[in-house]
Amino acid sequence: MSSHSSPSLRGLLSNNRITFGLLPGLGIVIILRMAIHLYRPDIEDAENRVRDHPFEQLYDTYDFVIVGGGSAGSVLANRLSENPNWKILLLEAGQDENVLSEVPVLFPVLQTSSIDWQFLTEPSDAYCLSMVEKKCKWPRGKVLGGSSVLNAMLYIRGNRRDYDNWERMGNQGWGYDSVLPYFLKSEDMKIPEHQNDPYHGTGGPLTVEYFAYEHPITRDILKAGEQLGYEIRDVNGEFQTGFTRSQATVREGLRCSTAKAYLRPASKRENLHVSVHSLVEKVLIDEQNAAYGVQFRKHGQERIVKASKEVILSAGAIQSPQLLMLSGIGEADHLKDVGIHPIVNLVGVGKNLQDHIAMGGHSFLFDNPYKNGTPYCFNLPEVLTVASLVDFSVHKSGPLYSMMEAEAMAFVSTKYQDPSEDYPDVQLFIAPTADNLDGGWFGKRANGLTDDTYAALYEDILYESSFSIVPLLLRPNSRGYLKLRDASPNSPPLIYPNYFSDPQDIKVLIEGARIVQAIVNQPALQELNARPNPRRNPGCAHHELMSEEHLECQARHHSLTIYHPVGTCAMGPAEDPEAVVDSRLKVYGINRLRVVDGSVMPTIVSGNTNAPIIMIAERAADMIKEDWGEIILEPAYTVPDPVYQQPTNTENDEPTKIRLKTSPDLFNETKSIFPSLFSYPERTQDYDIHSQVASPSYTSEKPLLTEISQKIWPLNIPRRNSKVRPQNPLTKYFYGRPRGRFNPYYPLNIPNYGANYGLSRPLFPSSRLGNQLYKNLRSEPNPFYYYGGDGPSYYGRSEVASPGERKKCKLWLYYNGEKYEVDY
Repeated sequence: MSSHSSPSLRGLLSNNRITFGLLPGLGIVIILRMAIHLYRPDIEDAENRVRDHPFEQLYDTYDFVIVGGGSAGSVLANRLSENPNWKILLLEAGQDENVLSEVPVLFPVLQTSSIDWQFLTEPSDAYCLSMVEKKCKWPRGKVLGGSSVLNAMLYIRGNRRDYDNWERMGNQGWGYDSVLPYFLKSEDMKIPEHQNDPYHGTGGPLTVEYFAYEHPITRDILKAGEQLGYEIRDVNGEFQTGFTRSQATVREGLRCSTAKAYLRPASKRENLHVSVHSLVEKVLIDEQNAAYGVQFRKHGQERIVKASKEVILSAGAIQSPQLLMLSGIGEADHLKDVGIHPIVNLVGVGKNLQDHIAMGGHSFLFDNPYKNGTPYCFNLPEVLTVASLVDFSVHKSGPLYSMMEAEAMAFVSTKYQDPSEDYPDVQLFIAPTADNLDGGWFGKRANGLTDDTYAALYEDILYESSFSIVPLLLRPNSRGYLKLRDASPNSPPLIYPNYFSDPQDIKVLIEGARIVQAIVNQPALQELNARPNPRRNPGCAHHELMSEEHLECQARHHSLTIYHPVGTCAMGPAEDPEAVVDSRLKVYGINRLRVVDGSVMPTIVSGNTNAPIIMIAERAADMIKEDWGEIILEPAYTVPDPVYQQPTNTENDEPTKIRLKTSPDLFNETKSIFPSLFSYPERTQDYDIHSQVASPSYTSEKPLLTEISQKIWPLNIPRRNSKVRPQNPLTKYFYGRPRGRFNPYYPLNIPNYGANYGLSRPLFPSSRLGNQLYKNLRSEPNPFYYYGGDGPSYYGRSEVASPGERKKCKLWLYYNGEKYEVDY
């Protein structure tokens, strides 16, 4: 079914049900943020956070200007500022990390948030056919730490042959034996069985652990892998083929981004300035074809900053080539077409785009062996509970530490790859959940799946025990490209990934799906009655389930990027006509300009790209030090922490350190990172002219109840004490199945809800947690109600006097056209 066709009634009903989950979801997120503020100062880490350098205090000239504070830029800023004789400026278009990004379970919500550039590919008739407007969503981090703040935290290096092939292509010094020391240098391995392994390092900035919480079904899937003949092994060690619990960039169970690992420890160095909300518009190039600085904009002000040594682009595989083209470096004809004067004709800029494509939509149902109802897999309604919040906030444990999309993984070889070579061509992401278990909150919204597709696949099995094993193509033959939309730095580029343009790619992916089915057929999973979801994508309903035609159709409709775009500024020898940088990562034809990020990969690695990009930056930092012949004489010095003041003690004239107390605006902070939870937008999406991204620019903000439900069931119904009780046809969609189970769309644990509907389930056992947000609401004459099928849809509002005239934060929300507030 075309994504352009009118959505069905069932799709609209599904959309309505999901919409109703947003408001309680918002409450949970705000309460979680508050709990972190009250109980988890280790997450706030206020004393070590990176501080934005004031615009007016930036120098006119630095030794190095680094564009992009992501996975590569953060590493470079740390390593180059180790030399106290160098002045470093790091420019980042986004903000600092939000504390919620450190909670592993929230990682899917971060995509499409304000710290995501929210890129979209151009429409296609060959892939992403079940996505809205046939466009694939391409999340990229717009934040210090870049995509390491949005990603699934998986630590995978790739295969030895990937790097040896780079060297064989003419990139000297990039073979496996040359790059392994840089993986070891970055790593602080905390998994005991790997700490004394020659393939792992300890003491580096980047912490690697297992995820702190795992679900029982994951063990059964790993056992099924063994029954199929695979070993459970360290896939970052000597051999890659096999199954493994996922190694992850987490520290004490929390996300360890490159901002956390590299920038925070270096943030107090006097020679390192970090400027956030700073969008670089172009690289400045002089008459001798040398980069001498950048032009950027911050808070509406434009500024030029010069670099006495080098400008380094670490803006990522989408924006590094975009910035080169905006600066006159790229294919000359294309630059002329958009009105840019070409300086260097480098035809490879924006070409050679590669990404890992996966087949979504394959969920497997199973029977929960726990007869008492204890969850055996990740189920959102059973995770968003008081117990989970208390476990996380007080006991530092529980399912909020779960990364449910890939608690385990495997690397396998299809029939197209010789298994004796240990060069697997398919990666499997093993998830103790499926899209039916999040009710459409995470997977549907993050991937842009249409309402009709989600309804057809999952509405009939909402919250039933499921898992998924997602096959991913490791080494695609297909190549895509990027082009400028126009000459404006605020316009996102045109993205053409060209998935499946080489027919061999889809053949390999189909074989990967067949290996998944073989795993499900093993005794460990058959004991649980594991079986494929019998419901099919609407566009593939005419094919026999699990046939080759069905699997190909599924791959083309439910196409998933795993967020690994690379190759658009490819490294290669001078004789390669499409090479953009040399083996020292210097841009051909331009002096004093380098690119250091995933865009320099000539071919994509066989695994997740974050760890290899960190390795590239570690190696590049040493190259830069070598090229400029600098010797680090002593560790970089620091400046006093600005969160402290030092008044003089008049008795002994010694400074007394006093902590400055700050009280974050929790509501506005949360609203700024998750704007979509505060209003339900129209379906149309356009580009905001003030940002360099396809950020949502909606025609209007609608109440959280969409028009369809108002037309079917008007809101001017009698109050609850009336004898007239009309039946709401949307009820079964709001509540999920089974109705007796708590879920985000059935707010049993909202204060006073039970008192009005014969139910009793307080939100918090802890008065400190609960009263912060709801102590005034409980005493209101008109407690607020939820739209719950046959009750009124309004919120009581009243002015609550504060003792001693103290000011209180007010939480303002809009619901069904009503404005209401919560005092806390």
